[in-house]
Amino acid sequence: MLKLYGFAVSNYFNMVKHAMLYKGLAFDEVTTFPGADPAYIDKSPMGKVPCIETEQGCLAETSVILSYLEAAYPEKPLYPADAFQRAKVNEIMKVAELYIELPARRLFPEVLAGKVVSDDIKAESRETLTKGCKALAALIQLPESPYVAGDSVSMADIVLRYALIPAGMCAHAIYQWDLVAEVPGLAQWSKRMAGQDISQQLDKANQEGMAAFLQAMKSK
Repeated sequence: MLKLYGFAVSNYFNMVKHAMLYKGLAFDEVTTFPGADPAYIDKSPMGKVPCIETEQGCLAETSVILSYLEAAYPEKPLYPADAFQRAKVNEIMKVAELYIELPARRLFPEVLAGKVVSDDIKAESRETLTKGCKALAALIQLPESPYVAGDSVSMADIVLRYALIPAGMCAHAIYQWDLVAEVPGLAQWSKRMAGQDISQQLDKANQEGMAAFLQAMKSK
């Protein structure tokens, strides 16, 4: 049976878990935090979460895991059949990662741990987030379609959802900025995604684990 390593507050862990649940896969969940534990480094060389363990070995890095899941378990697809449309899904995912999630992550020390982030970093992050929102507006098919890459849920919806959760939190806390309002149709899509059973399950686990996570962040 597959094993999924990570913890419920990690948005990257939730990207993978959402995809696995959507595909109806059986797996054991192993609560694991990033670090230098030699036993975990053997599974995830950078010590990052998530990681999955298969019968053939372990895989780390979210994008790698998601690609593997789609290839190994295609029965309930999260990518279109057309090669170009598959690439467009990957394009949205890459924008979500590089220009939405990562610039917001630079604000985590202040938002999550109360450690002041410099004005330069705040300005750089806001500039990148603004460009990322413009790129999303150009790429996604909202509001004409119910999902970001068309009429059905794709891997892009999953990745974008869990990239926007921390990004939206940071944008609101630092800039008093409603990030999803920047992109036409994104607020309605966000509510649609949040209403799905899998999203509600993962959001509940996230909320239940958040207090302990924030305490651990502040103690570092």
